[in-house]
Amino acid sequence: MKNATKILIILFGLTACVGGKNVSTSAASSVNTINSQHTESTQKLIDYKSYSVARIDNCGQSTAADSKTFSLFPGSNNGVKNQSFSDLNFSNWNHTTNGNATEWSNLKMDGSNYNFSDSVKVDSSCNNAQTFHMILLKKIANWDHQHSNGFECNILAQGYKFGDIENIVFDLKINSAKTNIPSISSIKTTYAKYVSNAVVDALDEGKINIGITLGDNTNLNASIIIQLDQEDLSDKWIRVTIPMNKLAFYQEINYKKTPKTQEDLRNVVINRMLIVGETKSGSTLRGNINSWNNNIPETFKEMDLSFKKIELQLK
Repeated sequence: MKNATKILIILFGLTACVGGKNVSTSAASSVNTINSQHTESTQKLIDYKSYSVARIDNCGQSTAADSKTFSLFPGSNNGVKNQSFSDLNFSNWNHTTNGNATEWSNLKMDGSNYNFSDSVKVDSSCNNAQTFHMILLKKIANWDHQHSNGFECNILAQGYKFGDIENIVFDLKINSAKTNIPSISSIKTTYAKYVSNAVVDALDEGKINIGITLGDNTNLNASIIIQLDQEDLSDKWIRVTIPMNKLAFYQEINYKKTPKTQEDLRNVVINRMLIVGETKSGSTLRGNINSWNNNIPETFKEMDLSFKKIELQLK
């Protein structure tokens, strides 16, 4: 973030669900950061219940990190950038290349297209800033390999605790050309023999969903699913700011979650950040299908994203 610019985050305890939208009446006309022709700045677009979304103007121009931040990407240590994904402790997976052609037959492209970027790219749409790219996948029906790909970053060596983080910030762009998300009506038609329309409505809204989890090295986590409307936001650089106290804190053992508070995890050291594609609810339809069988068709959310910055803002 620029020292000279501050994002004004206004979260008044809005009543929408995660992914529910509350548009400020002044959002379209109010600029919340000083806008300069040669300096990256932001203009708030939407306040949600648990995060805010701003448009990035002059993307990639004259940017600088605030002193109270840790950048997972681009990597930064005492001002020295390190752009090797292995040195930045990023790892990833892609189940679509497991050789099971039937499992992935309804994907739009061959499995290798869903790999994590093998190198940093420069993006002409953001003043040639360094970026990376991945088409995140989420299965609609089956919970096996439901997070068909994803990536994570190990930050254990930094020693940051859950109580040290003020905000999580993502600068990203939804790329429309390879984003393919089935409409809710098409999902209802495909699975009409298996679930009710109400089950589909509870599952998803046909929009971009990104699951973000911070975890220790055992079973303590904090997570959130953010929702972005690709119809409004595609092919624009945006900044998503997520206050740490808006995440759900929990202990997970054998897929069962026990709620915790932020205070419970205050002194727990964070091991990693995990990023996956999601449905709005974080679930699949299989939990509502009594007689599951492998003949039930699979449908995928394909969410093509570029990332310019992933950052922890510290208290």
